[in-house]
Amino acid sequence: MTDVIKILLIEDDEDDYFLTSDYLANIDSPTFEVTWVTNGRDATQALSENNFDLCLLDYLLGAENGVDVLSALKSRHINLPVVVLTGQADMSVDELVMRAGAADYLQKTEIETPRFMRTIRYALVRRDFENERIERNKIEQKNKAKDKFLAHLSHEIRTPLTSILGYTELLIDDKKNAEIAQELSIIHSNGEHLLSLLNDLLDMSRITVEKLDLNIEEVNLSAFLTDVHSLMLLHAKDKGISLDLVSDTLIPEFIETDSTRLRQVLLNLVSNAVKFTDSGSVTLTVSLDTSTPGTSPRLRFSVADTGIGMPPDELKNIFQPFEQIEEVVRANHGGAGLGLAICNELVAKLGGTISVESTQGVGSTFSFTINPGDIDTQPRVSLMLGNVVAVEPSNIDLQLEGRVLIVDDLRELRRLTGYIVSQCQAHVSFAENGVKALEAVARAKEDRMPFDLVLMDIHMPVMDGVEALHELRGHGHSLPVIAVTAASRKGLKASLIKEGFDDVIGKPIDKSVLVTLLAHYLPAAKTPAASSEAMPHSVDRLNIATTHSPPNAQPTSDQKEILVVEDDEDAAELMQLFLTHLGYSAVVEKSGASALLRANEKAFAHILMDLTLPDYNGYDLAALLKEVQPETTLTIVSGHEANKDAMASIGIDSALLKPVTKDDIANALGSAT
Repeated sequence: MTDVIKILLIEDDEDDYFLTSDYLANIDSPTFEVTWVTNGRDATQALSENNFDLCLLDYLLGAENGVDVLSALKSRHINLPVVVLTGQADMSVDELVMRAGAADYLQKTEIETPRFMRTIRYALVRRDFENERIERNKIEQKNKAKDKFLAHLSHEIRTPLTSILGYTELLIDDKKNAEIAQELSIIHSNGEHLLSLLNDLLDMSRITVEKLDLNIEEVNLSAFLTDVHSLMLLHAKDKGISLDLVSDTLIPEFIETDSTRLRQVLLNLVSNAVKFTDSGSVTLTVSLDTSTPGTSPRLRFSVADTGIGMPPDELKNIFQPFEQIEEVVRANHGGAGLGLAICNELVAKLGGTISVESTQGVGSTFSFTINPGDIDTQPRVSLMLGNVVAVEPSNIDLQLEGRVLIVDDLRELRRLTGYIVSQCQAHVSFAENGVKALEAVARAKEDRMPFDLVLMDIHMPVMDGVEALHELRGHGHSLPVIAVTAASRKGLKASLIKEGFDDVIGKPIDKSVLVTLLAHYLPAAKTPAASSEAMPHSVDRLNIATTHSPPNAQPTSDQKEILVVEDDEDAAELMQLFLTHLGYSAVVEKSGASALLRANEKAFAHILMDLTLPDYNGYDLAALLKEVQPETTLTIVSGHEANKDAMASIGIDSALLKPVTKDDIANALGSAT
């Protein structure tokens, strides 16, 4: 309660007014400030002009009574606790006023008793609770409105980005545009930068409303760090700086954490370090911190650079949302100022804290800790990465045939490996885990286009590489499978060969070693290709297993036509172009009603549909299309993230988040780019 309680007393008897006000005036704490009116009309006027904490209302006010006044207050949406006072005991009056909205009911003879003060206090406490409830409800409504706005904003931005990135990709792929390839790449990279800013904004929104959940799993620490190092190595090399990964203590072999979110923090910090370092080095250090007695060990990471540094007075707000260092902005290093704020929140969720030390013109060091989970029984091992060999973006003079399935839970590493394989002219497919790999191998065999080789990562969620290999062999698949691993402990290769793998290659992948393995397991091309065309640079945003056909293979007649349901003309036209490039023909409908009419006329092997249409809710339309064509594969292509529960209940097969690339569409259709 506040120090001064403002009370409106509605009482037509002057003696009762003096009795009540004198009693309240003699109370030491809190202090009461009483305003007196004699009827409901004056009370309504007083309440409209001033704020009161409590109303004391006489039940009988001449021609009107307390119920009339309560009704008038309610009709004017005036909310404050009202205690009704009466000169006589009457249970029917008590029930009547309480139903009308009174906070309590007292006899006037109780004004000078402790019960009167208790009643006032209880009424004020209930008022405080009610005000808190109203405020919480307002905040929840604001958050819901914000979430709705951000979801709408996401869709509105992703849809034009689909056209920007998609058409730019088509232009880059066209060899006739070689002279302007650099300019096109600038357009494409800036479009992807805009997409990353949008993703940061959505991440920050989820964190703010506590809707960002962690997925805690067992993580092989050395393998995880090797993957992070591999992802950032080319970026550092492009800047002409070195990127080192070291450990100054023994580290646990496995930890328990959310690998996706930990990777997000590390990639953000290392990316920033590389961005702001024009010469010198960036060093990522990992160590086990056991310096605090009586507490569980913490895993500590630090990212140190020799870059531009920051002034001391700018560091205090660096982890706040939308904060950017002035010198950074002047130096043309853009961003929304959300990256470090997201890192701060993610580190807190991972059970640690983050800090920064920086000297302007010398460099910066960002350090953070995380809770590694229960590591008491984990062996302490040295960080053994071996010799890191960067993947050079040069063509490989090797002409091979065959089909290769690359299985890795990191889409960037899938694509980096796929880049090398594609330069050998082999055809590439992808899977994100062991289960998807099994599905892809089985489907390829059914289609009489079996894989010639599988490159299988060992440490993956859902089903790891060793389990997947055992399942493959158990189902009679004898194709060669090469283990891909970042671990380097003694005897590992022999152990994996004993498990049934045909060979082993380490991470980061040595291009020359991989090429040698490909030449060993894949047949030489009968007719050398005229040119070595690199794999499209886009990544597979939809993490599903795909089976790619040779580029000259045409879809069969029952697969040739695809129904596209998209109301945005640019997006629909781009989708049609993608499908044409992939050897399909597209039937485009811009509304749910026309899509249903078309689906009733003829069968389609695949339907690609947006969720936001002018005449139908996307999920309702999907359910109707599934009723009309239950055997048709249906893929959502939308600027909104698809609801997995709704997809499962309807039977929607997959979902793509805009902006989509030609490669995304190829993956969803199971066709070659």
